[in-house]
Amino acid sequence: MLNPAAMVDSIVTTLQAIPDLAAAMTVLDENGTPTCRISAFHYRLGVEHRLAEAIFKMPAPSLMLVWEGTQGGNFDGQTIWKHRFSMYFRMGNAVGQTEPMGYEELWWTVCNKPPTGSPVCIRYMNLYPGLDIMDTPSVAHALDEDLQDRFVGTFVIPEIGDN
Repeated sequence: MLNPAAMVDSIVTTLQAIPDLAAAMTVLDENGTPTCRISAFHYRLGVEHRLAEAIFKMPAPSLMLVWEGTQGGNFDGQTIWKHRFSMYFRMGNAVGQTEPMGYEELWWTVCNKPPTGSPVCIRYMNLYPGLDIMDTPSVAHALDEDLQDRFVGTFVIPEIGDN
């Protein structure tokens, strides 16, 4: 089985390479330096927040990818593992923007825009050595603690063989 932490980092790097997504998740800091808020969450007690706290503290705009488990089995006679990743995202404030990107466009961009240097979108890429292309991704609406909209996208990616 592959290391899920390395897969999360690889997927985040790919998401950061989608130009329209990176632009939608970039803000200027107090010095005017652009900062892309596409990040990974790793379960490291004492180093990072609990997942629920990290989701709660996500600023707008931001996107956080997290591994949420692995299912074993022999699904197609070859696949031994299916890894589940969730992508929590908050859109930026649309006030004052001439062309704001809403949740619908953000999800479409994630699923359909190719990363820089790739001829295909994320749905048709091998995102990490030993992984197959992802199953059909899904997205669901959620409310945060302040009853603000946010969305959670899910990628399930099979691992081919036992790496």
